[in-house]
Amino acid sequence: MPLGSSAGVGGGVDLKEEGEVKEYVENLGMEYRFGCYHEKNPVSCHLLGDFWEGIKKDFPKSYKTYETNCLDYKHGHSCHKCGGYRYFGKGCIKNSDIAFDFYNKGCDLGYYSSCLSGGLLEMANPKSEDYTRTVPPNPKNGLELYKRGCEGGLAEACYRYGAAFITGMPNACEKDKDEAYKYNLKACELGSLAGCMNVTLMYRRGDGVEKNEEIAMQYSDVVKEMMKQLNDQQQQWKSGQGLDE
Repeated sequence: MPLGSSAGVGGGVDLKEEGEVKEYVENLGMEYRFGCYHEKNPVSCHLLGDFWEGIKKDFPKSYKTYETNCLDYKHGHSCHKCGGYRYFGKGCIKNSDIAFDFYNKGCDLGYYSSCLSGGLLEMANPKSEDYTRTVPPNPKNGLELYKRGCEGGLAEACYRYGAAFITGMPNACEKDKDEAYKYNLKACELGSLAGCMNVTLMYRRGDGVEKNEEIAMQYSDVVKEMMKQLNDQQQQWKSGQGLDE
């Protein structure tokens, strides 16, 4: 199977030949370094970070590459990677405050997974042993980050935002059935199982929408189909694991 970069490096490489693969990998690293260091291309810099991380397993170098790409070249995905590295202390000093700052920057730069990650940190329980930030969480800001993630098309962010309005959340929002329905419906449409389950219940109970058992059953069927697909995927994964043993 031919393997090559976007610039054509490594096209037609025979993956069965160890020497060819090794040469291809080194050429790929050179291409990314040239694109990042000389052309100052943010996409190349991010790919270089991926190269250090996934191929060379040099995590301090990959972190530094992502960090530079985030701060100097304003690449949202690299900011997101820095957030994860800082949160877990991978290749750098662990610091959840800095992690949040990187997630916030990634969100501002339009990388919506960072909005979700930042929202999760703002919604965390400060009394938990796992809470390591030096400042208390801000649930209201967390909710806003969820909303921004939802607007970027993240089903999980839509679900978490909508779910907060089902019962209301202290220091974040009041109970609002209309808002809950609107965002759970969007979550469902984007593929969230939990969002579809909530929509089913809302139609069944008449919460935030006119009660309609027929539509509730339709969404219930959607939930069943999604659960079946999830179960099939899990079975396929287990079968694959078994083949490898």
